[in-house]
Amino acid sequence: MALLDEQLVEEWLNRKSFFTIRGLKTGVDEIDLLAVKHGATANECWHVEVQVSFRPIGYVGGDTSARKRTDQELRAGVEQWVDKKFTSPRKMAKRDTVLPDAQWHYVFVHGVLRDEQELAHMQQLGVQLISYKQVLTELIDDDATQSSSAANNIVELLRFMR
Repeated sequence: MALLDEQLVEEWLNRKSFFTIRGLKTGVDEIDLLAVKHGATANECWHVEVQVSFRPIGYVGGDTSARKRTDQELRAGVEQWVDKKFTSPRKMAKRDTVLPDAQWHYVFVHGVLRDEQELAHMQQLGVQLISYKQVLTELIDDDATQSSSAANNIVELLRFMR
């Protein structure tokens, strides 16, 4: 389902006038989405990671046992996750090959997390949080823009179900 989730987030970004690149490889890892919107004075650049779960069985970062996770360990696990997804030298180098010297905003599109405190720690580290529900709601409500992507067909189906 990860691929479908990424397609829907990409459709949402495209409807917000972002040009997107999906699935950039960085060794064995990848960047889910890079999104750039041209502005009058500067480009708006987003590095977007998508992780959607409705019944999570694990945590974003750190130990998998809630009993073993102190707040300090939880924070450290989230810091490791943010580094792995956004701030590692490999990810920074890949973004620079796409758009050198850009100021990238880190965006996490998420479903349900097993521990909501992880989101607060991400926000403190400068990660913008967007719920997957918000993405789907905005896609369903936006009937002014149409696209020819496969995700558009899913959006039409969601509208029908509503």
